[in-house]
Amino acid sequence: MPSVIRHPYIRGLSGTASMLIGALALSASGGQSHYLAFSAALCTGGALLTWVGFTGRRLGRIAWVVIALLAVAGLFSSLLVVREDVCCMFGFHRGLGYPWGWLDSSASADTMDVIDRYRADPDKLEKTVDWPKVMLDGLFWWHVAVVAVLSVTLVLRRAKRSVVEI
Repeated sequence: MPSVIRHPYIRGLSGTASMLIGALALSASGGQSHYLAFSAALCTGGALLTWVGFTGRRLGRIAWVVIALLAVAGLFSSLLVVREDVCCMFGFHRGLGYPWGWLDSSASADTMDVIDRYRADPDKLEKTVDWPKVMLDGLFWWHVAVVAVLSVTLVLRRAKRSVVEI
């Protein structure tokens, strides 16, 4: 008996849900670049998943494994992106990750001189993992991987068909 997740309409419905979440994020973006990137990835990846699901096209297991590996690689390589903010006059926040900074560190102080010392050497601050942001980043990178793998797969299939026709 086939798995429920393998059913094409489940993929189509999950793609539709992704597009709706992306559209909601876009409406809340306020023009911020990380919101726009998140929205674009979910809308594009969701559209491709919807198309794949409702047209009955199939991806092999290798494609799904590559998608998962690319998503994990994207999640951890995004730790190279650093977003720092001085807030509330004497507060400092540093987030690592993209589009959401999920590895956070922060500090507060009574003077700006102390905040400047934290900013000069932020690695001394204790880091905490923000799990909801990890989930959002994982969702983002999974959709980016879906777009990349599906695009390559479709191009390779078209090239293979054109070679066979010659």
